[in-house]
Amino acid sequence: MRHKLKRACSLSVKEWGTLAEAWLTLAWVDFVISFLPYHWWKPWLINQPNAEPHQTAPFEQLVWSVDAAANHHPRKPTCLRRSLTLKRMLQRRNISATLHIGIKRNGVKVDAHAWVEYNGFVLNDSTDVVANYSQFSPLTTESLQGFQGL
Repeated sequence: MRHKLKRACSLSVKEWGTLAEAWLTLAWVDFVISFLPYHWWKPWLINQPNAEPHQTAPFEQLVWSVDAAANHHPRKPTCLRRSLTLKRMLQRRNISATLHIGIKRNGVKVDAHAWVEYNGFVLNDSTDVVANYSQFSPLTTESLQGFQGL
């Protein structure tokens, strides 16, 4: 608790703003996914190619803000909600990150996981964790053209 309080006191006004943005975006993403039809949020799953491959961005601060917001949210957000939140925050900064979704077999159960990458670098997870999942091809507008029902 003392560590969290010390960290909170050390945040700048800009960092508090980013944390508030993460919390509100996470709430919005959770609401839309939970209560609105799929066609409202299907475009959020689509990946756009990176416009500037050598772009630098405050990835660490954004990832920390989404994690901190998720850890202090009234609902326990899933990895998909966290990843969509991070992706939307990056898009606001004109950074095209890629949403990845993968699955793995866990006995008789199948587990799914979502994470965000930028130029092949995993932003909001460990490369060791995502290596355990078989990835679906990233969704693009072209790959969804044949699926009118989705």
